[in-house]
Amino acid sequence: MAHSEMQDMLICKPRQECELFRFLEKGPDIQTKLQLSISYAEKEDQTERPPPSVYEKYAEMQEYFCPLDQLEALLKTNFGVGLTSDEALRRQQSKTIDVSDWKMFIKELNLFAFDLIIATMISISLAIYGSQNNLEFSGEEIITSCLLLIVITITFAMGYQQRKKSQYAIEKDNEQTIIVYRDGKMQQAQIQNLVSGDVCVIKDGLVIYCDMRVLESSDLQIQMNQDITQAVKGSQIFCGSLIRSGFGKAVVIKTGSSTTIAQIQKRQGSKLLQKQLILFQQIMTLIALFVIVLVLIWSAVMTDKDTSEVFAYGFRVVEQVIIAIVPVGLLVIVTISFQMAIRRLAKLRFLIKDAESIERLSEINCLCIGLNEVITSKNYSFNSFDDCKQLQYELSKRNSIHLYYCAILTCNHGNLDGTEKSIIDCFKDDNTDDLIKNAKYYVNGIQYHLPFNSSKKYSLSIVEQEGKYFVYIKGAPEVIWNYCNKTLFGKIDLQETQYFNDELVHQCSKGLRSVGFAFLEIENEEDLKINENDYEFNKQNFVYLGTLYLNNILNEQTIPILEKLQKQNIKLVIITGEHPETARVICKNTGHYSNPTIIEGHQLYLHVDDQQEVTRLSSVENKLGNWCSQQEIVFARTSPEQKLSIVKALQQLNYKVAITGEGLTDLGAFRQADISISKKYGSQQMIINSSDLVLTSSRQTFLDSYQAILEAKRAVNNVTKSTMLCLSSNTAMILALFVYCFLGTPLPFSQNLMLLTSISVDLILGISLAREELEYRIPNRTNLFLFAILIIGCIEAGGGLMASFSAYRYFGFNLQNLYFTRFARVYPAGDQDVYNPYSNTLGNSNLPDNCLYTGEMQNYQWSSPNNKIDQRLIFVKCGTCTDLQIQNGYLTQCWNTKYEYPDCQSYNNDLQYCYTAKASDFASTSFYIVLVLSQCINYFALRTLIKPYSSTRVNTLAIYGLTISLILLPIIVYVPGIQWVFQTINMPWELLGSAGLPFCLLLLATVEVVKWLLRTYVGFQIL
Repeated sequence: MAHSEMQDMLICKPRQECELFRFLEKGPDIQTKLQLSISYAEKEDQTERPPPSVYEKYAEMQEYFCPLDQLEALLKTNFGVGLTSDEALRRQQSKTIDVSDWKMFIKELNLFAFDLIIATMISISLAIYGSQNNLEFSGEEIITSCLLLIVITITFAMGYQQRKKSQYAIEKDNEQTIIVYRDGKMQQAQIQNLVSGDVCVIKDGLVIYCDMRVLESSDLQIQMNQDITQAVKGSQIFCGSLIRSGFGKAVVIKTGSSTTIAQIQKRQGSKLLQKQLILFQQIMTLIALFVIVLVLIWSAVMTDKDTSEVFAYGFRVVEQVIIAIVPVGLLVIVTISFQMAIRRLAKLRFLIKDAESIERLSEINCLCIGLNEVITSKNYSFNSFDDCKQLQYELSKRNSIHLYYCAILTCNHGNLDGTEKSIIDCFKDDNTDDLIKNAKYYVNGIQYHLPFNSSKKYSLSIVEQEGKYFVYIKGAPEVIWNYCNKTLFGKIDLQETQYFNDELVHQCSKGLRSVGFAFLEIENEEDLKINENDYEFNKQNFVYLGTLYLNNILNEQTIPILEKLQKQNIKLVIITGEHPETARVICKNTGHYSNPTIIEGHQLYLHVDDQQEVTRLSSVENKLGNWCSQQEIVFARTSPEQKLSIVKALQQLNYKVAITGEGLTDLGAFRQADISISKKYGSQQMIINSSDLVLTSSRQTFLDSYQAILEAKRAVNNVTKSTMLCLSSNTAMILALFVYCFLGTPLPFSQNLMLLTSISVDLILGISLAREELEYRIPNRTNLFLFAILIIGCIEAGGGLMASFSAYRYFGFNLQNLYFTRFARVYPAGDQDVYNPYSNTLGNSNLPDNCLYTGEMQNYQWSSPNNKIDQRLIFVKCGTCTDLQIQNGYLTQCWNTKYEYPDCQSYNNDLQYCYTAKASDFASTSFYIVLVLSQCINYFALRTLIKPYSSTRVNTLAIYGLTISLILLPIIVYVPGIQWVFQTINMPWELLGSAGLPFCLLLLATVEVVKWLLRTYVGFQIL
């Protein structure tokens, strides 16, 4: 037999429980010569030595192969007494400060997060610098830095907490205790808490979560990747191994992210996540950098202040640019929205590892699943039996005692699947339990049994009976037939083979599951030689016992699920070990397959090279790619290893692939697929740990994962709406900031109001959108983002600027009175000076009558606190006297206002704010009011992306969100203490956003018209 078949032999020997304690005292009583070999399944006919596996590549380290005495010194432990309690505690503490925790925290970082961190550092620096130099913005910067720190803390803490929750949920299911040596005494410890150098006792049933070296063993059998061999002193046990039988003593060499399996997964590389958001972050960051450079240059050119103060004001603008460009609230919205989706998935009995997996899950358009226990029922019933002479409809020992033994003894009684349960039901009698209990499987004193191997398509047992040895084999009939040269009725010839194939196809064309049985009798033990590389008996000399046919019952619950998958344009790829004809009939019976293309596993090898990479041929020549491109495709008689090739071929066709699996042989395909799905009940633990989505109910099938896909699509669609909502307000802020930076006007919107809008209105309304229903067809996400920026954002900016400039006009300013006033040099005026148009100096006591000013001019600051100086006193020039001045006796060289000022319309509390910098507070407040109202209207518009707003259902969370947003508005505007924080002011009723309301209505009308065009004209695309 091939070398790989020997690795599949499960060696087990009956033992008493008390042997464990004798072993601990006296050491091993049986040691074998087999060395652990872990590798993926290889082709049976491969003659050359295969290249080293990924396990071997990562295991080429000193701890894995050095002599045990050197290993003891290397690990700084004592194999006899173990670690001391203090040393174990120290290593445990260093392990808990785990780099994986830091990695989970760093995963929450992105370009936006780094931008916010930079803005926070700038804000703190400016607050300190402003306080030391008595600059007017120091108080505002203290508030800004506090707000930024709150946002960053909440964002990172929530994302980190969710990752830890998912990790804890998995670890909680894996809790195991193990006997470990500490201070020379045995004690119980959690297997997850082992540290490097721990000496522990391992026994059957344990799943190992670290890499180990065996120190002592007694019939110690381990399983990894369905390869089951016996471990001896010095051999390795890799993370993910299952102790199948025996017991032993081992030392821990690697834990956590240092284990071999973790390094393999790291080598496979991370998936490409959130491409559009990352690209958007990069673009916005580049824009911010470009604007920052221009602002710094502009500030240096336009002011005469000393260098340090110039850069202080310049960096303040840098901070404002970052706050305006970065959608601060979006970071929290995405985190909370995805957490809400994770909770909804948990209610549906799905466990998803992190928010990134939700986005990948939402993009899935191809689902690879098995046929059995998904589309068909878990229960099989007897149909018929073909003994190669005639079909029989009853089974008993009269058929053949060897058939009875083969059916019973080749089953894995420790973990029966649906097929084996049905087989036992067909053959069992009153003596079956005694047969299972008393059967002798000995060869050379060692017992052999191979559970069903999905790569080789059979299970095998070697039984000793009355001095003879019988090899029983059960599996795929066509595979078993190739091992045989005769039946119970005679030699196998071409005619008999043709009859067998025709009958197999005929029965499978009824949708039946087929199982073949055969046996080989060996007279002498010498003819059954077993060594490290092979077990020597001729596989062509088996006697074929017959074929059992079982009824496949269609799972009626899957039919509506298939309909929903079809509506979602999710391609379904069936990958099964069933006979091709059985798979064809079952798929047709679902009503969703008319003429499926059936590809057998052996055909895949013709189109895959030695590294299991899809052959790099053109799309016409690449048959595997052509097969995968067909809508109705079924892969039959495939092995788990071939899943990797299928997944790669689908991904080359630009499919986003989700794959299901239960065994460690699926690990390669799991790491390649965009989403991996496993079951809490039935999947091996390492597969569960490696999967992105876990089905937590025993009643669920893999086909139920469509619910998770739909829920993920809903979450991502709603996050898209929230992103559009945030981008709209950010665009309005950016345009307002551009007016401020490049036209030299006062800032239409204070930076704290920018932050307030992002972390209150945008945050509340954005989270409310997370509860909206799923829309099955939405436009391209990039186009939606562009629409939010170029259309909705510009409309909101127009409304805000209109309201802001209307407030300036209300207090006596035209637009030309505002241009470049931020950089203007002005004449100082006295605190008690009052504008007098009849005076030669206009009432400015610092101005000379002869226009020969010899004092120092000042830079005008709109943001100076309590700046109530009339601009008509300081924005002046010397020229011809006005009529009013002439009437007062002045004839030549009079001081005149630099600009024409309209009549002021407001006086507030007997304090005249007309023509003063205080008007900027009214303008900023007006901008904020219109932006809040625009965002509320925008929320209604964005509740749907295709359907009309009238078709939406009531969203309770939305009602709360809108109510809170509208309640916050008067609080921010009219409460005195909050006014000081956010630089707002009591607004006259006539300025409460009236100038911007037409833009709000324009926004709603524009969005509804675009949605109507999308519904009416399928080919219509935004922009």
